[in-house]
Amino acid sequence: MPGPWQTHVGADGWEPMDLGEVIVGEVHILRFDEAEQPYLAGLWRVTGDLPAPFAYDFRQNETIHVLDGVVVIDVEDGPVLELSEGDIASFAAGSRAVWRIARTPFKELFVLS
Repeated sequence: MPGPWQTHVGADGWEPMDLGEVIVGEVHILRFDEAEQPYLAGLWRVTGDLPAPFAYDFRQNETIHVLDGVVVIDVEDGPVLELSEGDIASFAAGSRAVWRIARTPFKELFVLS
């Protein structure tokens, strides 16, 4: 039986969050499995200057829990969500959205499955 997984988030445990054409903050990975059903869990943060709004395609089901800051997520053919500390949201694979970080520092826990 695999797991459990554990990590420690220190000052140097972050990597750039690269969406291909733009870097939007930093990421710290807790778990990454490249199985038939890939699984990814970790933290994402944005500190300092607010990044420009960016498009994001949900390639997998994704659930987020906002730990700090505010994000506005404009889901294509769906609602506009404004999420702040304590809010949890889940998105279906295949969804598309434009993300705008509205207040930093911003930090979220994410799980892709």
